[in-house]
Amino acid sequence: MHRTSIAKSRLGHEIHLQISSFVAGFFFLVFGCIAHAQSDSETLQNMTIEQKIGQLMIWSFSGHQLSKELQKMLRDYQPGALIVFRRNIKTNDQIATFNSEAQKYAKHNLRAPLFIMLDQEGGVVSRLKTSTPTPSALSLGRTGDAKFIESFAKTKGELLVQLGFNMNLAPVLDISNPEKDSFIGSRTFGDDPDTVAQLALAYAHGLSQSGILPTGKHFPGHGGTLQDSHRITAKKMSTLENLERRDLVPFKGFAAADFSGAVMMAHLSLPNIDPTGLPATYSPKIHQLLREKIGFKGLVMTDDLEMAGAIDQGDIGQRSIRAIEAGNDMLMVTGPFAHQKRAFKAVLAAVNSGRLSESRINESVRRILALKSKLSKFTSHKPDKKRTLDALKKFEAVSREVLKKNFDYALKESSQPWLKLALGSRALIASSRYDFFNNFKSTFKGKVEHLHLSPQSLDRAAAVMEKTTLDFLVFYASGSQTARFLARLSPDVRSRTVVINCNHPGEISEPESFFAVLNLGSQSPESGEWLGSALNTSNEIRTPAGDSEKAIETDGQSY
Repeated sequence: MHRTSIAKSRLGHEIHLQISSFVAGFFFLVFGCIAHAQSDSETLQNMTIEQKIGQLMIWSFSGHQLSKELQKMLRDYQPGALIVFRRNIKTNDQIATFNSEAQKYAKHNLRAPLFIMLDQEGGVVSRLKTSTPTPSALSLGRTGDAKFIESFAKTKGELLVQLGFNMNLAPVLDISNPEKDSFIGSRTFGDDPDTVAQLALAYAHGLSQSGILPTGKHFPGHGGTLQDSHRITAKKMSTLENLERRDLVPFKGFAAADFSGAVMMAHLSLPNIDPTGLPATYSPKIHQLLREKIGFKGLVMTDDLEMAGAIDQGDIGQRSIRAIEAGNDMLMVTGPFAHQKRAFKAVLAAVNSGRLSESRINESVRRILALKSKLSKFTSHKPDKKRTLDALKKFEAVSREVLKKNFDYALKESSQPWLKLALGSRALIASSRYDFFNNFKSTFKGKVEHLHLSPQSLDRAAAVMEKTTLDFLVFYASGSQTARFLARLSPDVRSRTVVINCNHPGEISEPESFFAVLNLGSQSPESGEWLGSALNTSNEIRTPAGDSEKAIETDGQSY
């Protein structure tokens, strides 16, 4: 046979194999989906009404172990999800073991596996213990790189999977101007609707690729409000036209995405959308906007029904019923177990009385089971210390990369003559974190003194900063409290202070009054090292002979 004929024969054989593979894959996908659908349908049919109602519940828990009390709670009420808070995490190995044991227990004792979720947005909303802080959405957004953000989120998701999670309550889809003070602050990817849609979608896609279910929040858009729904029912006066032009844009992208996801409702009143003034959580009209106008077909959940923004609708039982009536599939109750039981029993009573139909409950349970089927291959994960450590190192490395990008961006943004400090300058570092001070000290070649900040020492700290004769101050604003403290400083002290702002820019009042403000958007103790190095590069600072480094102390304690 000629070579040409052989080549054609081989090519034909390869094409035949590819077609056969495609057809086999297609039928596997189709019949696999049918099998899942049948399995979910059978599961639903075999559930009691109590077990169905349990699936609607997202409950918190106490402690660090799968205690006998927690096992009994799971067995008796069969909640569909557990939410993990920082208080539940001692170490990464511990939480990986807990999650694995909880899923194993669910496999043998519950009708369906658990959603095990956490709030790992990054920035101020971070639950995991990592040596390098997780960057905020604002810090990620400032990179402007969707592909990088997708890769970052995939790396984060891989760590979450190793730790036994299958759901993350992120990304935040809210639009908010970081230059202005707001409730959302650094939790947003930015202020431009199309940019937020693109970057948040990339983030969600990265999570999904790793096996983590993303959750877009807070519908229909909490951005731009000053009120914190943890403390009050926030109000937003946007019209539907306003929402469609801005707030709904990221949610439309999320709803149209080719991955499965959930949406969390906001405890936010929009009287120009729903004249009743009901928070979105309880508003059938706003749920209709999500389902029909936006076209979202996935899982809809409440934010915590124990938040102050949700409590005007009666006790926890009434809140739970009204949330289901509005259209929520899952109810988050993170209060004490007595409240969780009350929510469960109220919903059960509403079904038994006919206020809620069983078909309405079935509608939500079908969505829950369908998602759990898609996540099933990730729910039997067994802890592997080496893989977890490798995933953690990889995630911390990419987190550090984001933080460094933001530092460089902030430095360029504020590239002023303040970098040209005199040789041998003496610096006072005011920070609540010793690692920031130590990192700065490791690279800065001038004299360095430390002023430790704590809630109890702020008055004394202000006095020390006013009296210091050192050449300049570096103030590490790690959170909102320390950022607000800056307003107490005199103009003279401000004019000699470099602020490392770990919050959104809007947290710093009168930024022009400071020597310089570097807005990082995330906790970044490593920025001390980078700042010291930048100052050295600019000035080739050398420590004067005889100078020594020390920490300012009062009563033997750093403050």
